[in-house]
Amino acid sequence: MDSWDDWKKPYQFGTLVIWPPAELRKIVNSQRERYDPVSNSFCETHISVTQPLSKTFHDEWGKLEDLLSEVESFEISYGPLNTFLPYPCIWYEIKPADKVLALRNVLHPTGYFNLEMEHPQNFIPHMTITEGLSGPEVNQNLLQMLQEESGKGSFQCEGLTYIVPDKDFRFHVKRFLPFCL
Repeated sequence: MDSWDDWKKPYQFGTLVIWPPAELRKIVNSQRERYDPVSNSFCETHISVTQPLSKTFHDEWGKLEDLLSEVESFEISYGPLNTFLPYPCIWYEIKPADKVLALRNVLHPTGYFNLEMEHPQNFIPHMTITEGLSGPEVNQNLLQMLQEESGKGSFQCEGLTYIVPDKDFRFHVKRFLPFCL
């Protein structure tokens, strides 16, 4: 992992995400492949919840599982699309954002997460289509075109998924951490 670009290193221990259902991942992965194949090659469709882990986990899972056992499952709605322009990113809005942010607020104080990175305080829950790493130029025209082809929907969130990159910086699911059911 020494050959990784500096921006990748903080992610080496993985992160916790909401892993949408397979049918939704298939749809958004297809958009990601068309509009930003480089980002898509790193990781399938997901909703980031925490900053990356700051170390490899061993005995820490129990504490996280205990914290998440207090959380009730909830419905997530996705859409419409939005952008961070001029930063080249187009993404699905995620609601209720306050539920995702509450998860961050429960998990981050454990000390297990890298809070030195950009944007930990002003994070906006989202599901990315393009970060502008490849594909067409990310601008208002692309946003409008994607808005016309993209839908809205919802799914039940029943826990968080731990994903970790391999030596090629391709993230893989390693563990599911359920909420109380």
